[in-house]
Amino acid sequence: VILGLCFLHIPSLLVYSLVFAPSYQLLYFFRSPSVPRKSCNPTYITRLSFKRWNKTVKQFSDIQLGHVRKYKMETLLHMPKKPNIPMNLLEWIDQHMFGSKEPCFKHKNKIIKITKDMVDKIFDFLGGTVPFVFSSGDPQVKAEVTELRNKYVDHRNKMPINKIEEVMLGDETEDGFIRSFAFYFLPSILCPASYCFGNMKFLYSLRDVSAIPSLDFGQLALDFMREESERHFEMIMNRPSVEEMNKSSYIGGCLPI
Repeated sequence: VILGLCFLHIPSLLVYSLVFAPSYQLLYFFRSPSVPRKSCNPTYITRLSFKRWNKTVKQFSDIQLGHVRKYKMETLLHMPKKPNIPMNLLEWIDQHMFGSKEPCFKHKNKIIKITKDMVDKIFDFLGGTVPFVFSSGDPQVKAEVTELRNKYVDHRNKMPINKIEEVMLGDETEDGFIRSFAFYFLPSILCPASYCFGNMKFLYSLRDVSAIPSLDFGQLALDFMREESERHFEMIMNRPSVEEMNKSSYIGGCLPI
């Protein structure tokens, strides 16, 4: 029913984030500015990191696939090949969304809360409850994270996704591969970065591979979407006029997850 509504031409509002299920179901977390935006012509939004992800996981060896199965991450091997999302559908859903501590979709007298359990179900996460940590005051932990980071940096002292991919594909050890697999998944699919660079802060939680199944990936996704939507909302609302607000702006392919 919702897919059929994508052909309605509805005044556009700013779209911020979406969660894309492997089963081609859609969940969204958007926040709309109070100023209506101009209508746009029907078009589609996609994200090429999905294509790269699917191409890369097909190169895994039997040993590496065994590690994925052991950690019960097989669902992540079957992301949509290249999601094409109708913009009019996103606009319609956006008009019925609002951001808060508890993101939800509201239409007439219906309310659907978007929870971490939904994200866990879509990705078949294990339902971990241990929050990600992004820093440490322990010098030993800092040194360990720096050592891990050095494995992924290139000649520019950055961590591009192709370098993370190279390290991952070349490592068949359980700890090394699973850590790289999770580190590759985060900027590619779950918390997509603009230029797909690895973020050192994730290594604080990924350094202990045995703890990865206990990590709360679902809540991480929701927190990331909230931060991105608020950042984009602030950027639009800081424009000097309504005319400027109505101008098109890059929305990161709606941050498909």
